[in-house]
Amino acid sequence: MILISVALLLAGIKTGWEVYEGYKKGQEEYRDVRQKYFLTEAESEPDAGQEGNKKEEDTEPQEWWPEDAPNQIAVDWEGLKNENDDIVAWLYLPAVDLSYPVVQADDNEYYLHRSVRKEELFAGSVFMDYYNSPDLKNYNTILYGHNMRDGSMFAKLKEYKKTEMLAGCPYFWLSTPTQDCLYRIFSVHTAGTQSSTYTVRFPDATSYRKWLEKMSAASEVETGAELNESETVVTLSTCTGDSAIRQVVQGIRIAEN
Repeated sequence: MILISVALLLAGIKTGWEVYEGYKKGQEEYRDVRQKYFLTEAESEPDAGQEGNKKEEDTEPQEWWPEDAPNQIAVDWEGLKNENDDIVAWLYLPAVDLSYPVVQADDNEYYLHRSVRKEELFAGSVFMDYYNSPDLKNYNTILYGHNMRDGSMFAKLKEYKKTEMLAGCPYFWLSTPTQDCLYRIFSVHTAGTQSSTYTVRFPDATSYRKWLEKMSAASEVETGAELNESETVVTLSTCTGDSAIRQVVQGIRIAEN
């Protein structure tokens, strides 16, 4: 009996260590990717006195996004694509300091436990639903990420349940090789895995408008966002303690560069 107990204890320690090492590996890899390929506009501006590094027209304030919007992001797409051509976007939520490359495979299983460098990784990657078009033209683009115990990946989405978090910065960026899109969060809620939240395509604009209204009404916090049926949505989804329920944050596009 004692030997069995010791064996179980050792097995538990081994499993715990493997999980810890997996978290550590994931944090290090994504930190490395961010340092190499991701900047906000503020970070990428040239130092005062440097000439010729910034086009004259870029010195004028940008007017195509709200005054309270976060800095526009800059991504080294050539470098990212050399890492992995499956990388289709970069997601940045400044309010919760969430910044990850987004991959897309031929199914929704491949990147569940693989990193953006296609290495085995328990934390997996943030990935776009394989049914979506990577050009963000679908009415609803869905991004998935694990709810990691160390607070990485999409674990921070639950922070948007706090009204003050949304009030601080209700926006997020999704950048692709051809466009930078700014989204305004309009719904924070939980949803069943088979719910209409995960509808990607709609038969017509009327169906889409009704879906937008339904998603907005489902929000568990007041977002104050205005809906525009001519704009598209990004749905961020992660697991909860219930295998049939997902935590969802949805944003509607308000500007595109």
